[in-house]
Amino acid sequence: MKWQNFISWVQCASELLNRNNLQGNKVVEKIDSLIVLTFLHLESCQSSGRLTEVFDILLASFKRTVLNTYKSKFTQFVMFYACALDPERCGVKFAMVLRDMFESDLNPPITRMSAVAYLASYLSRAKFLSSALVADIIQSLVYSCFAYCNKLHDSDMNPEAHQVFYSGCQAIMYILCFRMKSLMDVPRLKMKLIKMRMLQLWEHKLNPLKVCLPSVVEEFLIQAKAARLFMSAELFVFEDLLESDLSKAFGGMDRLDMFFPFDPCLLKKSESYIRPHFVRWSRVKTTYGDEEDSDSGSEASDDDFVDRNANDILDKRKRNANDMIDDDMVGSVGAGLDFDPDLNKMSITPKSFKYGFK
Repeated sequence: MKWQNFISWVQCASELLNRNNLQGNKVVEKIDSLIVLTFLHLESCQSSGRLTEVFDILLASFKRTVLNTYKSKFTQFVMFYACALDPERCGVKFAMVLRDMFESDLNPPITRMSAVAYLASYLSRAKFLSSALVADIIQSLVYSCFAYCNKLHDSDMNPEAHQVFYSGCQAIMYILCFRMKSLMDVPRLKMKLIKMRMLQLWEHKLNPLKVCLPSVVEEFLIQAKAARLFMSAELFVFEDLLESDLSKAFGGMDRLDMFFPFDPCLLKKSESYIRPHFVRWSRVKTTYGDEEDSDSGSEASDDDFVDRNANDILDKRKRNANDMIDDDMVGSVGAGLDFDPDLNKMSITPKSFKYGFK
């Protein structure tokens, strides 16, 4: 299979969808069918023991063609599915490559920001990745961001000057929005999180809590307070965090801060392959124990992680539910595209940005 040609075609077709909605349905169906054929090919490679070799070729194509593409829509799910077929080798390797690309000063800022956006979205959405791996990568990101703070001579809160730093901070918070409960459930991982220097990071003069995307920051703070992640959680102000000029400046004109590459796949047939391996936000068990908002059907209690002296956490969660659970299918359904409505309420992407079709 000519991976480079395939990926390039899908990327071009995705752009066509934005420019010409009249041809949207036909292009969507063609992209969907091609991606499904690719999934089947990957399955055959797995059966024949060739998946690792093919994955290396695919990874090289991803880095050349997809990684720095502005808000890629579909192609990245080929990587996601390949990782799902072999979590221990391909799945871990993809995460490590993205982490290394973010942490390397040799890469240009846009590449580092793209890499950590993919990393955060991947760790949050990939059901097949272990909690231990997620904790290790969070620790690495915290260390990298804290080291950046220590190197600074000028610590003015200038989002454009510190884009890479803020993208790393947002990645940490985004991952924990999805994974905090599962990490806090494991005593050794809970201790690992608590021992990280996150508190010093959030208290730094660069103040990432004021620059990163408000919906991510607020959900992270609510969960961190409920889980007692920080002993001095009262230092933080838990109030409505409106998007400020600082948060708007982060990411520049491209608004890369609002890019979550593995938000739900909007291709109907392809999504059926992704679904068993994918974490939906509506099924994430949070640390504040709001069972009413979960459709998981589980009777497990989160009481051990709820701050019983802070009932306002649950009230705030309900008031801000729409900030975190976006109906990301509205644009597609409105355009007459036949997508499964069950895909609703799966995205953390803000309502002001529709990840799918325009």
